[in-house]
Amino acid sequence: MESTLQLPARVEALSLSGLSAIPPEYVRPADERADLGDAFDLARDHTAPRIPVVDISPFLPLADDDKQQQRINSECVEAARAAAADWGVMHIAGHGIPADLMDRLRAAGAAFFALPIHAKEAYANDPAAGRLQGYGSRLATNASGQREWEDYLFHLLHPDALADHALWPAHPPDYVAATREFGRRIREVASALLAILSAGLLGPGRGDALEKELTRAGDDDLRLQLKINYYPRCPQPELAVGVEAHTDVSALSFILHNGVPGLQVRHAGRWVTARDEPGTIIVHVGDALEILSNGRYTSVLHRGLVNREAVRVSWVVFCEPPPDAVLLRPLPDLVTTDQPARFTPRTFKQHLDRKLFKKHQRQLLPPPSHNEQHQQEDTDGGGHHRHQIN
Repeated sequence: MESTLQLPARVEALSLSGLSAIPPEYVRPADERADLGDAFDLARDHTAPRIPVVDISPFLPLADDDKQQQRINSECVEAARAAAADWGVMHIAGHGIPADLMDRLRAAGAAFFALPIHAKEAYANDPAAGRLQGYGSRLATNASGQREWEDYLFHLLHPDALADHALWPAHPPDYVAATREFGRRIREVASALLAILSAGLLGPGRGDALEKELTRAGDDDLRLQLKINYYPRCPQPELAVGVEAHTDVSALSFILHNGVPGLQVRHAGRWVTARDEPGTIIVHVGDALEILSNGRYTSVLHRGLVNREAVRVSWVVFCEPPPDAVLLRPLPDLVTTDQPARFTPRTFKQHLDRKLFKKHQRQLLPPPSHNEQHQQEDTDGGGHHRHQIN
């Protein structure tokens, strides 16, 4: 008897088929296409603003804690604070993660996506059935009803005891070891950056405030989710996006990539294409941190572009509070008569569910302009927010 099972359409298969025009379900709405283009062409515009680069190495513990070191730490805190407030995104240098470990992570992820599609299907997810982790493709459940030009692999990275290791690829052999070690090191960097950003909000003696709020003062650890995005070559990059405009639900998101451009962030009324800053890790401020900071830090609106020339791969680690144990609300010190709370208390899961409900509502309405999107982002989570694998 012939099987009626139909595998999901993979963007990689479309790209490899040699098509000269993308299928209509991948063509973005007209109001988005005015700003789209080939990622390589847009990255060559060196007149565009540059996303801040912040060296966090001076903030790392040193044996000599003299006044000079304190001054350097103060400069580091101010640079990170300013980037988080004005941009909501920064490149961090001096993070302490060895280059060879980052190369191992990239090699492992690239080797998985180099497998034949049928081999990757062994790890396929099923969002319709509630199985979000695994190998997948972005289907038409977004506000515009259009698909995105990407495949991905998504799974919990940390805490290791909660991870479903059956979803971690067995090939290449180094995938598990490299990914687990990278997760351990990113968890350390997350603590350091949260301390820096806490000091930027509350002063040098309050560097533990944000992490305490995100973990119930250490009673429950942060969750790290890994998503490897695979963006195949696209014959019409002026019509498609790899990932549509959105903000992350996380507190912080850490991004590595394979050197191919594609990340764009919204800043000062324009789209800015991220430059390659060798050795750095890109960090996004997400919704959870925007809530805790009472809007002083910006959850950055961003999207992923595609290109004709090269496959782009990015590794994103979403640093999130436990879904039900932590109540997200502005830090009490940041709520005053002149600056009342801009966000109502909610758990991380409630925040996510609320955004998904709002997005479902928007599917019935005309899409907002980019300016309207950003105004919604700045109020209470009503813009193009979405969970990282949606």
